[in-house]
Amino acid sequence: MIWLQDDTIKEWLPRLQAHRGYHEKLEENTIEAIQAAHVLGYKMCEFDVRMTLDKEVVLFHDPEILGQAISSLNYNELRSMRAVTKLDEVLLWLRDTKEFKLNIEIKSTEVVSFQLEKKVCELVARFNLEDRVLVSSFNPVSLYKVRLFNSKIFRALLLSFEKDEKNTLLIRSGFLNYLAKPQVLHLRAEDYSRHFRNLGKKIPIVLWTVNDPEVYLQNKAEVHGIISDKITPELFSQL
Repeated sequence: MIWLQDDTIKEWLPRLQAHRGYHEKLEENTIEAIQAAHVLGYKMCEFDVRMTLDKEVVLFHDPEILGQAISSLNYNELRSMRAVTKLDEVLLWLRDTKEFKLNIEIKSTEVVSFQLEKKVCELVARFNLEDRVLVSSFNPVSLYKVRLFNSKIFRALLLSFEKDEKNTLLIRSGFLNYLAKPQVLHLRAEDYSRHFRNLGKKIPIVLWTVNDPEVYLQNKAEVHGIISDKITPELFSQL
């Protein structure tokens, strides 16, 4: 069975997540954007993480900066090029913040080395935040490793059928999805169809990235929720 049905996840998982923090006037994927989402009333925030050459887990979406791979730069080198937040900074803040959860998206295409996954799990455990964190990834092998490193952490499989070089055959085929045994599906909104209706009765389906309220309203009865850049908690409560 690919999916791990866990009824507790439906109660645990908020219906609205801030995409890379609330970054209308702030840099996305920073602690400031995450804190802004919390102040605005979001109950959960999604962001991306990568690992630097000296094994620091940082919030960063793209694989490169100014033509250099994030994995080839030490943290201080990266910080000299752009302000960047470390994952442990966010977890330290979260530990002292009530009623807020994180969706940590692991950006990795690795199927051999899993240093990033291990470090993320270690950091979550160090701050005793397994009940406040969900880990997501397009890479089912990453989620498989998270399951082995710390099975207490909820897992969400990201899925897209978009024809893009970053959307590899491994992702599109779903060949190794059974390894991950995720409890949640995070699906690109454009790919949602009635094909997923029966699955949605078993596990939460969260659509990304939904910035048009009509998209949510059209699918509200069948999906658990959305990840959004623009839909605020105040607007969401009116939908």
